[in-house]
Amino acid sequence: MPGGGYDLDEIRRRADIVEIISPHVALRRRSGGRQLTGLCPFHQERTPSFSVDPEKGLWHCFGCKAGGDIFDFVEQIEKVTFAEAVELLGRRYGLQPRAPDGGARQHQKERLLELHAQACELFQQWLKPARAARDYLTTRGLTPAAITEFRLGYAPESWDSLLNAMTTRGFKAEELASAGLVVAREGRHYDRFRDRVIFPIWDTSGRVIAFGGRAMGDDNPPKYLNSPETQLFSKGRVLYAFDRARRAMDEAGRAIVVEGYLDAIACHEAGFRETAATMGTALTAEHVQMLRRRATQIVLAFDADSAGMGAALRSRELFRQAELAVRVLSLPEKVDPDELIRTQGAEAFAARLEAAVPLVEWELGRILARGEGVKEDARVAIFQEAVAALTALPSGVEREYYTRWLAQRWAPNDASQTASMEQAIRAEFTRFAARRAGPGQRREGGASESPVPERSPAKPAVGHSTEADLLAAFVHYGKLAPPHVQALEEADFEGEAGRLIFAAIRGLVEAGQQVTPQAVMAGLDESAHAHLADLAMRQVPAERVQETMEGYLRRLVERRLQRRRDGLLRRLETVGPGSEQEALAAELNECNERLGKFLSRRIVG
Repeated sequence: MPGGGYDLDEIRRRADIVEIISPHVALRRRSGGRQLTGLCPFHQERTPSFSVDPEKGLWHCFGCKAGGDIFDFVEQIEKVTFAEAVELLGRRYGLQPRAPDGGARQHQKERLLELHAQACELFQQWLKPARAARDYLTTRGLTPAAITEFRLGYAPESWDSLLNAMTTRGFKAEELASAGLVVAREGRHYDRFRDRVIFPIWDTSGRVIAFGGRAMGDDNPPKYLNSPETQLFSKGRVLYAFDRARRAMDEAGRAIVVEGYLDAIACHEAGFRETAATMGTALTAEHVQMLRRRATQIVLAFDADSAGMGAALRSRELFRQAELAVRVLSLPEKVDPDELIRTQGAEAFAARLEAAVPLVEWELGRILARGEGVKEDARVAIFQEAVAALTALPSGVEREYYTRWLAQRWAPNDASQTASMEQAIRAEFTRFAARRAGPGQRREGGASESPVPERSPAKPAVGHSTEADLLAAFVHYGKLAPPHVQALEEADFEGEAGRLIFAAIRGLVEAGQQVTPQAVMAGLDESAHAHLADLAMRQVPAERVQETMEGYLRRLVERRLQRRRDGLLRRLETVGPGSEQEALAAELNECNERLGKFLSRRIVG
């Protein structure tokens, strides 16, 4: 159940949005209106643009476009996940979590958490007499304080030390297997971790949910062994030490991301407590969102040739959508943050942190470095590779900046050659764009002819449009939605947020439920909450709303039919005589007839 088993509707009924927001925003009622307004807590402003509608239970900032319901506000103001926001509000209003299966799943989760907590205690106890494990940790530069803070432990070499100890404490072998701590094989169970240093892994609340085991020699592969995916643990959703780092990330405004437990611990010990680590996986969308809630800048302290660095380059779009500035800390060859700090001190790491460069600049620099001292034809190929990297940037200021940056580094001492290189780079952009578009996909002037708009990330709408105005009318006058939604399709809405809101409205209509802002919000993906809040806060006069709504609808349906007709015409131009041409012609005639009938009559009523 979303929200860790709490009844979301019950929280909404009990919660007072003004009571929740008031400690963070000085709210005043607008003259003659029901909405309250104040200075937005999420961006700097002098004129109030932050509004709260107590009746609808929504808030929206017309300046930064943030918005949503009580859960969205708590998420953003406390910088927590949705589940954590639900838990905070549930506890605030004295509610108990429940599960749809009578609490069995919640009980199972609590049992797994207790199992992990007790296993962690055992691993810590077993470290004390394990001389070899303690010596290994000492040689890796770990202090007694770090060993205690990060609750490091040791798994004995025997096949069943943990299994026997935990069954003695009342846990079943099957439970240990579901937690990934033992492995079932040929009807018996064996400890997963044997003769390894143990690193507990925590969730964002600091509860142990998994373990990582580090071999102390080369005769016990693999070097690192993690818990498998379980009900509690997924590597793609957890960052090591994030629970300890998140407050420091708030204060520093940045997050340092490393690869592995020892790198994270070394950074924390050196004073860089805003550090968290991936665990053998690339940065995922969930990781990026976790970091985004805490910081506006990410510094990647990865080995330059690591798989993680390559994955980070492929994650550019995730960073861009999250509006995160990503910089790269340059490390010496085959040296990781742990070794750098141990051998050269915290000051050396701090200096490299200060010198970290934007991800794009780091990538371009790596490409250009391969062009030093090579033949001209190889150098040209490297230049084209660098230009190809630039094409991943969206058009605008950033691409213009790096176009000049690249040209100046290619020809640093010749202004005229630099200018000609800028022209050559822009020409390459045009060629790359033409190759990506493919034959028959662009008009003579270069504009796309695709009849279907590209899907874009869900984000608040800017200004007004036919689609947004129609959705705002649906949200304000829900009783008028049923006779209209059947004439529409999700493809009629150009933005992803608009599609999601329309789908939620149509779902309510098809279920025979009333369309209200609260009902739409409850069935909506979180990414579209701010857009819905924007629509719900707009002024939609009641006068002639039916006629106005029908005008919006007419424009959308007409646009869809015309787009389909244009697409059929283009396809007809590319096929020769035969059955396919006949089928396309018949479909085109049908589309023209529908368009003609549509233009000559009312859609609804």
